[in-house]
Amino acid sequence: MRRSLLVLCLTGCVVPEPPLTLGELPSPSASSGTVAPAPLRRLTRAQYHQAVVDLFAPLGLSESPAWRFPGEETAGPFLTRVRTPITSLEVDVAIVAAEEVAAKVAPSAERLFGCACPREGLERLAAKAWRRPLTDDERAGLGALFEAGGVELAVTGILSSASFLAVVERGRPDDPAKLTGHEVATRLALLLAGGLPDDALTAAAEEGRLDTADGIAAETWRLLKEPRARTQLAAFHQQWLGLGGLQSLEKDPTRYPLFGAEARTAMRDELESFVDAVVRRSDGRLETLFSAPFAFVRAPLHRVYGVSEPTPGASVGLDPSERAGILTHPAFLATHASPRLSSPTHRGLAILRNVLCIEPGEPPPGVTIAPTGAAKPGALSRREMIEQHSANPSCRGCHQRLDPFGLAFEHYDAIGVWREKDLDDGSVIDASAEVVLGDEALDGPTKDAVELSKRLGRSQVVLRCAARQWYRFAFGRLETDADAPELAQLEARIIETKGSVPDLIVALTTSDAFRSRAP
Repeated sequence: MRRSLLVLCLTGCVVPEPPLTLGELPSPSASSGTVAPAPLRRLTRAQYHQAVVDLFAPLGLSESPAWRFPGEETAGPFLTRVRTPITSLEVDVAIVAAEEVAAKVAPSAERLFGCACPREGLERLAAKAWRRPLTDDERAGLGALFEAGGVELAVTGILSSASFLAVVERGRPDDPAKLTGHEVATRLALLLAGGLPDDALTAAAEEGRLDTADGIAAETWRLLKEPRARTQLAAFHQQWLGLGGLQSLEKDPTRYPLFGAEARTAMRDELESFVDAVVRRSDGRLETLFSAPFAFVRAPLHRVYGVSEPTPGASVGLDPSERAGILTHPAFLATHASPRLSSPTHRGLAILRNVLCIEPGEPPPGVTIAPTGAAKPGALSRREMIEQHSANPSCRGCHQRLDPFGLAFEHYDAIGVWREKDLDDGSVIDASAEVVLGDEALDGPTKDAVELSKRLGRSQVVLRCAARQWYRFAFGRLETDADAPELAQLEARIIETKGSVPDLIVALTTSDAFRSRAP
């Protein structure tokens, strides 16, 4: 499949999205024998929204008051809610949000429950929302709420409960360090579906199939084939590459008249389709993600790429001398640029931090990171001004590592159009760079972003970073010293499989870290 995709790209043909090609189920992860603490985490706004949509799917509910909740913190580049203390304001917001949803769904209770049996329906609803069986006390409490205020008050109670709003993990009664099947199901659902466990996953938990690594691997593989995995894979890559601000991104309308809401949506959709095509419909390897010269182009992005407007949903082969993988797509290039200009510093910083997991440190006091201004004809080019950073002793240490990754992408303007010359000073673009990181695949001179992107896909530094980033995404927290053995195994696994993302995900979900918790 990978060969056929690359042939497609080089010929410039347009074909529909390829079929799902996830092949043989990879083997589970080996046991490391160590487990790190798992702090209580609350649902993020996206997870809350999806959980509400999942819960009330029979009613076709597509909106939720998730926007009411406070903004999230980050674990690396990923949104999470672990460290921020719970405030009285957040409690009030949770109750108001629950009341809003309950008021909408209560009039349709019979259709929601599938019968005129509100007590039984409420118990089923609570079990699904809380992602586990109810206790006798909880059934009694739910019945009391129903007696006091009907379905609306009972639904409010379900949705404002900590059992819904947080990922509560107590472990098994006989071994608190091992998660119950329902707790494993919750972790799997949040990672691969972004919301509540589906009926098949709940059944796997109840039947004990999530008590073994083989059972977890089988459910992981099944979930990867479900439509919602496409959305979750896109969410991971969007956050991993720092594209969270894409939908609010603004550009100078006089310079970039085609950039607006339609272009932003097209960039988002293109990212989702490309990631899905590589991870689930091709070989699933990071090398392909960083090198494949094709995209799912939708108007008005065909003007950015310089191709004819294609059939919606079809992939388009791009000029392989100008495009190679996800980092040369407009979503990444436009997000990491200013409203008017490209920004080598911002692009280089995103690659260094997010793709290589190298933290350059904070700028010296009094120095701010800002896009380099437009040069007048005859003045220093942006490249020459950027290179002055390395000449400054207080900036040299960071910029010698940072600048090569940004300068390699100078052929792309602030929305991702490939260019030979700088529009402001008329200088011919020089995107060559010298990478010095101590990595065999990356070190040395590189001609431009196409060459650099291909080398990134082969780099063991990038593979190890991808394993680390998936670990953070799965657990909603940064790694600690106690995570070192698990991370080492995942890094070894992704190198062994030459960057296979599906294999990495199975290794992650069957690891001791995913199946257990430090009590």
